[in-house]
Amino acid sequence: MEPLFNLVPSPHASYRPPRRRVVARKSHSLAIDMECSIRADTRRLFHALTVPEYLETWLCLPGHPLGCSTAATRINDDYIVEHYCGQRPAIAITGTYLACRRRNVLFSWRVDGDFSTPETRVEIHLQGNFGNTVLTLGHSGFDSAEERAWHKAFWSASIGRLMRLYDLSDSLDSARL
Repeated sequence: MEPLFNLVPSPHASYRPPRRRVVARKSHSLAIDMECSIRADTRRLFHALTVPEYLETWLCLPGHPLGCSTAATRINDDYIVEHYCGQRPAIAITGTYLACRRRNVLFSWRVDGDFSTPETRVEIHLQGNFGNTVLTLGHSGFDSAEERAWHKAFWSASIGRLMRLYDLSDSLDSARL
Protein backbone atom coordinates (compact mmCIF):
# COMPACT_ATOMS: atom_id res chain seq x y z
CA MET A 1 0.00 0.00 0.00
CA GLU A 2 1.34 3.43 -0.94
CA PRO A 3 1.54 6.13 1.78
CA LEU A 4 -1.04 8.92 1.72
CA PHE A 5 1.71 11.46 1.17
CA ASN A 6 5.46 11.48 1.15
CA LEU A 7 7.22 13.97 3.44
CA VAL A 8 10.28 13.98 1.17
CA PRO A 9 9.45 15.91 -2.00
CA SER A 10 10.53 14.44 -5.28
CA PRO A 11 13.02 16.50 -7.30
CA HIS A 12 10.33 17.01 -9.96
CA ALA A 13 7.48 18.26 -7.76
CA SER A 14 7.15 20.79 -4.99
CA TYR A 15 5.62 19.62 -1.74
CA ARG A 16 2.52 21.51 -0.64
CA PRO A 17 0.34 19.83 2.00
CA PRO A 18 -3.31 20.86 2.11
CA ARG A 19 -4.06 24.10 3.94
CA ARG A 20 -5.95 23.89 7.17
CA ARG A 21 -8.38 26.55 8.28
CA VAL A 22 -7.54 28.31 11.51
CA VAL A 23 -10.69 28.79 13.54
CA ALA A 24 -10.84 30.80 16.74
CA ARG A 25 -12.50 28.60 19.35
CA LYS A 26 -13.72 28.60 22.89
CA SER A 27 -13.17 31.18 25.58
CA HIS A 28 -10.63 33.93 25.07
CA SER A 29 -9.96 33.69 28.81
CA LEU A 30 -7.93 30.55 28.09
CA ALA A 31 -5.51 32.53 25.90
CA ILE A 32 -1.85 32.99 26.80
CA ASP A 33 -0.39 36.50 26.65
CA MET A 34 3.32 37.04 27.34
CA GLU A 35 5.73 39.91 26.89
CA CYS A 36 9.48 40.09 27.47
CA SER A 37 12.52 42.07 26.41
CA ILE A 38 15.34 40.17 24.69
CA ARG A 39 18.85 41.52 24.05
CA ALA A 40 18.79 41.05 20.29
CA ASP A 41 17.79 43.06 17.26
CA THR A 42 14.52 42.19 15.50
CA ARG A 43 16.28 40.62 12.50
CA ARG A 44 18.20 38.12 14.66
CA LEU A 45 15.15 37.35 16.75
CA PHE A 46 12.93 36.88 13.68
CA HIS A 47 15.39 34.26 12.37
CA ALA A 48 15.45 32.50 15.75
CA LEU A 49 11.64 32.28 15.58
CA THR A 50 11.34 31.02 12.00
CA VAL A 51 14.50 29.16 10.89
CA PRO A 52 14.34 25.43 11.78
CA GLU A 53 17.98 25.13 12.89
CA TYR A 54 17.47 27.98 15.36
CA LEU A 55 14.08 26.72 16.62
CA GLU A 56 15.75 23.46 17.65
CA THR A 57 18.06 25.30 20.07
CA TRP A 58 15.48 27.11 22.18
CA LEU A 59 12.21 25.17 22.11
CA CYS A 60 11.71 23.41 25.44
CA LEU A 61 8.93 20.88 26.03
CA PRO A 62 7.63 20.59 29.60
CA GLY A 63 8.11 17.32 31.41
CA HIS A 64 10.71 15.88 29.05
CA PRO A 65 14.04 14.71 30.49
CA LEU A 66 17.52 15.56 29.30
CA GLY A 67 18.63 13.36 26.43
CA CYS A 68 15.59 14.06 24.29
CA SER A 69 16.13 15.87 20.99
CA THR A 70 14.18 18.20 18.74
CA ALA A 71 14.21 18.34 14.94
CA ALA A 72 12.47 21.09 12.97
CA THR A 73 11.64 21.25 9.27
CA ARG A 74 10.06 23.96 7.17
CA ILE A 75 8.73 23.50 3.64
CA ASN A 76 7.39 26.74 2.18
CA ASP A 77 4.90 28.05 4.76
CA ASP A 78 4.39 24.72 6.57
CA TYR A 79 6.49 23.50 9.47
CA ILE A 80 6.90 20.47 11.71
CA VAL A 81 8.79 20.26 14.99
CA GLU A 82 9.35 16.70 16.20
CA HIS A 83 10.52 16.04 19.74
CA TYR A 84 12.15 12.62 20.23
CA CYS A 85 12.66 10.73 23.46
CA GLY A 86 14.36 7.49 22.53
CA GLN A 87 13.67 6.16 19.05
CA ARG A 88 10.19 7.55 18.47
CA PRO A 89 8.79 11.07 18.26
CA ALA A 90 7.08 11.81 21.57
CA ILE A 91 5.42 14.97 20.26
CA ALA A 92 4.97 16.52 16.82
CA ILE A 93 4.01 20.18 16.48
CA THR A 94 2.73 21.15 13.03
CA GLY A 95 1.28 24.22 11.43
CA THR A 96 1.36 26.86 8.74
CA TYR A 97 2.82 30.36 8.76
CA LEU A 98 -0.11 32.64 7.93
CA ALA A 99 2.00 35.82 8.16
CA CYS A 100 5.77 35.80 8.34
CA ARG A 101 7.20 39.31 8.49
CA ARG A 102 10.12 40.58 10.53
CA ARG A 103 7.89 42.25 13.12
CA ASN A 104 4.80 40.03 12.91
CA VAL A 105 4.66 36.24 12.82
CA LEU A 106 1.28 34.49 12.83
CA PHE A 107 0.93 30.72 12.55
CA SER A 108 -1.38 27.81 13.20
CA TRP A 109 -0.25 25.31 15.85
CA ARG A 110 -1.27 21.70 16.47
CA VAL A 111 0.27 19.21 18.90
CA ASP A 112 0.05 15.43 18.41
CA GLY A 113 1.65 12.59 20.35
CA ASP A 114 2.03 11.99 24.10
CA PHE A 115 0.16 15.28 24.57
CA SER A 116 -2.28 16.48 21.91
CA THR A 117 -4.23 19.65 21.20
CA PRO A 118 -6.41 20.60 18.26
CA GLU A 119 -5.28 23.46 16.05
CA THR A 120 -4.75 26.81 17.79
CA ARG A 121 -3.24 30.14 16.75
CA VAL A 122 0.01 31.84 17.79
CA GLU A 123 0.83 35.49 17.10
CA ILE A 124 4.20 37.05 17.86
CA HIS A 125 5.01 40.75 17.55
CA LEU A 126 8.54 42.16 17.71
CA GLN A 127 9.14 45.80 18.63
CA GLY A 128 12.57 47.35 18.87
CA ASN A 129 15.61 48.01 16.80
CA PHE A 130 19.20 47.39 17.73
CA GLY A 131 20.08 46.30 21.24
CA ASN A 132 16.72 45.15 22.62
CA THR A 133 13.50 43.78 21.19
CA VAL A 134 10.20 43.45 23.02
CA LEU A 135 8.60 40.13 22.10
CA THR A 136 4.83 39.92 22.60
CA LEU A 137 3.29 36.45 22.26
CA GLY A 138 -0.38 35.57 22.12
CA HIS A 139 -1.57 31.95 21.88
CA SER A 140 -5.32 31.32 21.69
CA GLY A 141 -7.89 28.69 20.81
CA PHE A 142 -7.48 26.22 23.68
CA ASP A 143 -10.34 23.86 24.54
CA SER A 144 -9.37 23.31 28.17
CA ALA A 145 -7.42 24.69 31.10
CA GLU A 146 -5.12 21.62 30.84
CA GLU A 147 -4.16 22.54 27.25
CA ARG A 148 -3.54 26.13 28.31
CA ALA A 149 -1.41 25.05 31.31
CA TRP A 150 0.80 22.78 29.17
CA HIS A 151 1.34 25.54 26.61
CA LYS A 152 1.97 28.16 29.30
CA ALA A 153 4.73 25.91 30.71
CA PHE A 154 6.04 25.33 27.17
CA TRP A 155 6.19 29.02 26.22
CA SER A 156 7.60 30.10 29.61
CA ALA A 157 10.45 27.55 29.42
CA SER A 158 11.10 28.16 25.71
CA ILE A 159 11.11 31.97 25.87
CA GLY A 160 13.29 31.75 28.99
CA ARG A 161 15.79 29.58 27.08
CA LEU A 162 15.68 32.00 24.12
CA MET A 163 16.46 34.93 26.43
CA ARG A 164 19.35 33.02 28.04
CA LEU A 165 20.82 32.19 24.62
CA TYR A 166 21.04 35.89 23.77
CA ASP A 167 22.35 36.77 27.23
CA LEU A 168 25.03 34.10 26.74
CA SER A 169 25.99 35.43 23.30
CA ASP A 170 26.28 38.96 24.80
CA SER A 171 28.53 37.58 27.56
CA LEU A 172 30.71 35.80 25.01
CA ASP A 173 30.96 38.95 22.87
CA SER A 174 32.01 40.97 25.93
CA ALA A 175 34.58 38.36 26.91
CA ARG A 176 36.20 38.60 23.47
CA LEU A 177 36.77 42.37 23.76
